[in-house]
Amino acid sequence: MSRKEFLDQLAYLLQDIAPEERDDAIGYYVDYFEEAGPEREQQVIEELGSPEKVAAMIRDSLNGTTGEEEYTENGYHNQRYDENTKMPEKAKKESGFHFKGNRDRNLILIVLIVVGTVVLGLPLIGVIGGTAVGIVGIFFGFISGVAGISVGLLAGGFGVFAAGIVKMFTQLPTGFMMCGGGLIMMAVGLLFSVLFVWILVTVFPPLIRGVVNLIRRLFHKGGEEA
Repeated sequence: MSRKEFLDQLAYLLQDIAPEERDDAIGYYVDYFEEAGPEREQQVIEELGSPEKVAAMIRDSLNGTTGEEEYTENGYHNQRYDENTKMPEKAKKESGFHFKGNRDRNLILIVLIVVGTVVLGLPLIGVIGGTAVGIVGIFFGFISGVAGISVGLLAGGFGVFAAGIVKMFTQLPTGFMMCGGGLIMMAVGLLFSVLFVWILVTVFPPLIRGVVNLIRRLFHKGGEEA
């Protein structure tokens, strides 16, 4: 906005007051611009504010408002008008204060959620991890039992078979029965051996991989929550 536009708009806004008073007010601001010089024209316009503001303050003065308006080096100022224009800024500051409070409360809430997740998550991870370890322990116990039965039957069957051969020299029927029982025991032991090998080859590797992946995911998730 230029000086001419400012003064023309101010004159237009003051059409409803007496011509003498309007001319005095316009003359004051013309002189003010002249004293400031062309190089400070935009600075003066920024200091004065909008033509509407200046027109409102002039009307307040003409309506008999006293003790609130004055002419200064920055133009005409009205205390009541200036206070009203500062109210939005005050409200903005108060709004900022409340926003800060909400931000603090949100931060506290986030901290409580993280702490609660850690406190509740670690025992849960421990339970799941313990269950996984227990399953692995049961599996190892099972295959150990299969291996033990296999070895026991093979060794026992071989012993009975050997004893049956010796017995055949004195009591032939008993020796035959003992040899047959020993062979049966070794056959069953051989079946358990095959079962043991099958478990180690087909069941054991996927089970171990699954347990390791489960524990790895649990610890990875626990690390992210912490």
